[in-house]
Amino acid sequence: MLNLALAAFPERANGDGELRIAARLWTGVLRFDVGERMYSFPFEGGRLAEVMAGAAGENPVRPYTVRVSAPEEGWHELLAPVPRPFYQDLYGAISRHGFAVDGDFETFFAYYPAVRRLIELLRIEVAAGEP
Repeated sequence: MLNLALAAFPERANGDGELRIAARLWTGVLRFDVGERMYSFPFEGGRLAEVMAGAAGENPVRPYTVRVSAPEEGWHELLAPVPRPFYQDLYGAISRHGFAVDGDFETFFAYYPAVRRLIELLRIEVAAGEP
């Protein structure tokens, strides 16, 4: 299971200048389905409001704008400190490793740099949480 410090992550993410630029004006919910778990990242005016976690089948309070889903093993590969080929970027994982995207594709592509940066920050977070 992914090891995320959920309570502190929004503050660290909002303090990241690259994410602030890439996510500016974004209002919507990015959801990652990680095997049987889901992590929901609501953005309001370009700022990450919080991180919510739950079971992938749960109906969250706020519906997602964009959802990225994959088996947990795929997410471990994507969030590895040094990902192997085609896991270095979400696009490679989608095209080669069974990751799926659904929801509002215009929003997904408009804010793809923000999604990429969020994944990079999660990669750092996961590496820091490993024993």
